[in-house]
Parts: sequence; C-alpha cells; structure tokens
Amino acid sequence: KIQTMAEVTAEQEALRAKMEENLIAQEYKIWKKNTPFLYDFVMTHGLEWPSLTGQWLPPIKELNDGNKVGAVGGVSLNRAEQHELLLGTHTTGDDPNYLMIASVNLPREDAVIDNRTGGKDGEPVVTPTNGDGAEAPLKKQRTEIIDAPQPATNYNDEKGELGGYSSVDRVGKIDIRVKIPHDGEVNRARYMPQNHFVVATRGPGKDVYVYDVSRPPSEPKAGDTPAPEVICRGHGGEGYGLSWCGVEGAENTGKLATCAEDKLVCLWDVREALATSKRDSTSGIVVEPYARLSCHTDVVEDVDWHNRDPNLVGSCGDDRLVCLWDARTGRHDRPVNVIKDAHAGDVNSMEFHPVNEHLLATGGSDKVVKLWDMRNLKAPLQTLVGHLDQVYTVHWSPHNDSALASCSADRRIALWDLSRIGQEQSPEDAEDGPPELLFLHGGHTARVNDFGWNPNMDWCLAGVSEDNVLQVWSPNEDVYADDEDDGDEEEGEDPAMKQRTEILGDDELE
Repeated sequence: KIQTMAEVTAEQEALRAKMEENLIAQEYKIWKKNTPFLYDFVMTHGLEWPSLTGQWLPPIKELNDGNKVGAVGGVSLNRAEQHELLLGTHTTGDDPNYLMIASVNLPREDAVIDNRTGGKDGEPVVTPTNGDGAEAPLKKQRTEIIDAPQPATNYNDEKGELGGYSSVDRVGKIDIRVKIPHDGEVNRARYMPQNHFVVATRGPGKDVYVYDVSRPPSEPKAGDTPAPEVICRGHGGEGYGLSWCGVEGAENTGKLATCAEDKLVCLWDVREALATSKRDSTSGIVVEPYARLSCHTDVVEDVDWHNRDPNLVGSCGDDRLVCLWDARTGRHDRPVNVIKDAHAGDVNSMEFHPVNEHLLATGGSDKVVKLWDMRNLKAPLQTLVGHLDQVYTVHWSPHNDSALASCSADRRIALWDLSRIGQEQSPEDAEDGPPELLFLHGGHTARVNDFGWNPNMDWCLAGVSEDNVLQVWSPNEDVYADDEDDGDEEEGEDPAMKQRTEILGDDELE
C-alpha cells in the first residue's frame, strides 16, 4: 500500500509527539530525584480543571492549638500557616466555570522541613529544633517534623526517590475553599490592592467582571448563575491583561486598566459602582471606560499600572510595541513613549518594578526577558536568556529588589537575580546559563499558564499549568543565598557592580 503524503505526515507527527512525551517524562523523573536537594518544600495538587490564572491573596492565618503539626514526644513549637490563592477554571463542554479561592497550608518560615521518609516503617526523618528553627541536642529539646503530605515532597532515602505520604495532615494541605460562578473560563483574575475581597476577572467574552468575593456563599447552589457586582463594558473582543492601580490615596482606589484583542487599552473607575452595589445589594452595575487608549495595531496582550505614578499605564502586544500612557492627557491615541520592536516577536507580558520607578521588565515570544530604563528606551538595559520557548509572564519579587521570575511555554519557571549580572563564571557554570539565571523550576510537565510570588513568604511561589497541576514551592536557601564572604573581598571596584548599579539604580532603592 502506498501511503499518501498526509498519512506520512500524520505518522511523523505522532512519532514526534511520542518522543516529546517520553522526553518530558524522563526530565520529570530526573527533577523528582533531585527535588530534596533543590527545594525547601514542593507541594503538588491536582485541580479538577486547569487554571489559567494564579495569584496569592494577602490574608494569612496561623493554625495552632488543635491544628498543630508534627509533634513528636511533646507539643510542637512550629505551626502551620494558612495562605490563600486566587484561581479559576477552564472547563470543556457545558461544565460550569468558577472563580476560586484555595487555602494552602504552609510551614512557618522558622520551621524546619525534612521531607525524607527513610525512617522506620516509612516514618519521616525527625529533626530536633530550637524554637528559632536551629538544631538542638535531642535530650534537651522536643522533637518535631514538618512534612507536606504530597507525593512530590516526600523523599525516601532507601529508594533514592520521592514517594509516599506523611501522616501529617496539615502542612501541605490544599483545599478549594470558595467557588463563585463565572461566565466562561477565567482567563485572568487579580485582586484590588486596597481591598483584596474585590477581584476583577477576564473571560472569553468582551466584558470585564468585578466581584466582591466576600458576598457569595462558599459553595454555589444548583442553578446559580454568575452575578458580578460590576460589569465593565467597552471592549470589542476577548482579553487577558488587567491591572489595578495600587498607588495610595482614595482617588486611586477602584481604578482598573484592561486590554483585549480589539487593540484597545481601557481605563475604568469602579469605586462608585462598588459602593452602590454594596449599599443597595445589587449586582451587574454596568460601567463604561473613562478612557480608551488606541495606538496598538494588533492584539494587546498585557497591561500594567505603575506602582508610584497613578497616571502612568503600560501596555504591550503582538505588534511588538510597548506603550507608556499618561492617563491625564486628552490625547488617547498618542502614548508618551513607545518602544518599537521591543522583542523579535509578540510582547506577551510586562511589569513595572515595585520600587525602582524607572525599571520595566517585558517577556516575549522570542524566548527572552528584557529590562528597560524608562529614561532611555532606545535599547534594553539587559536581555535575560535562558528559556527555550516563548515567555508568557514576568513578575518582580515583592521581597527582593533584584529578583525577577518568568514562566514559559517550555514548562519552566525561571528565577533571575539581577545583582549577579556580569559576575565571572567557570566554563562549567556557564553551560547552565548566565550568572543571573538563578534557578529553573522544572516540576511542571505542561505549559505554565501563570504563577505568582507569595507576598507573605520570601522565595515561595505557586504556578498553574495546562495539565491541571498547581505547584507551591520554595527553592533551597543555598540557591539564592550569597555565597561570597564579604570579609574576604579585596578592596577595589567590583567589575560587575557598575552594570548592576545601572540596572537596579541602587542609589534609589530603599
């Protein structure tokens, strides 16, 4: 039988897919073996449906008394903390979609974590600690262990691999606590900085929804339909990007920027509508944008509101442009600054630095992250190379001025440390990437849709991927700790310091 060209192509495609599947499985197995040495903890949770969005919420609750964890031979000094994540669903068919809030029980930052399970009968290895987390002699101190009850966080010394469950049922526990009906999949959800109960969402339609997540019941009843407090109506297509104005001041509360496939950036003020909804117990109040910004010639992928200037908004899109807008001007078709050909392809994401008012990061389909100084946009300050596929999202760390993270279609979340730019490397280290590439999280086996830094725990992140997986993790301290001894440094200027200062603006960072 002579095969047609289409049949040959189909067979080749099936073979390629099978080889890629095997490669991903092999990479995951290697990652799994090395997890105990690379992470303080990893928690893997299977969601019912994939989530396209993920953001930590500010509330944190300490679990104690009946919820003490890991007590061995006495009362545990270390307790779990309950954190919250904002998630969504992306269902198929007629299955309903929800905006969701998940609770995540994490160990306190001063807790000692030992994920090995090589003790007697598979019991966790027990580490005696002082109250401040330091190791102590067994005779003088209560013994305790904190172990996340997820397969991906338990390491068996005998087998040399992860596996098995801990008897501890608090730390590591992830539950979907609130489900709110949503019209279509949740493309993105972000809470308002001034009031974390107010959440804006994007779906497959043209409208932007604003919910008060404190009002609906935790579990929807049968037949419940989406009932947002505010509907922002003014876009002509679907979109992903949205950003609240977080600058202090009552006049900035409720200001929201969004973008869409219609090539527009819209600015909204929902403060009055939210007050009316709360006062009159009504929902579905329609608000129109107070400004439509039009300069892009293709899909606008992302938008961000400046962290210090309430009038400065940034946008980026498939036209390779990065636009900076002054909301005070009457010219809504002329941004104050434009970066043309910011990337060699679509610009998928952008974010202003939380402290340095001049610094901006972008991620593109050309597989790189770029840093920009808004005082001179002729060329990027630095190009960060390390991803193998297009970059979807970039986020600055809320704790470390020099730390940045990015997620990609290559199934990786990269952590970057800008303070290491220009540092000397051995040829062996250079093979792993540039000095500023601090860490590559390889726990996902499908495209990473979104991720976020935990504002309440340093170096703790959460990511969601296309295969329904939510992972919460923190790299080992050895990954990000400065391994240089300041006392051994020779006098003289560090050759990397000038470049670092130019990027971070050290004299302006607090």
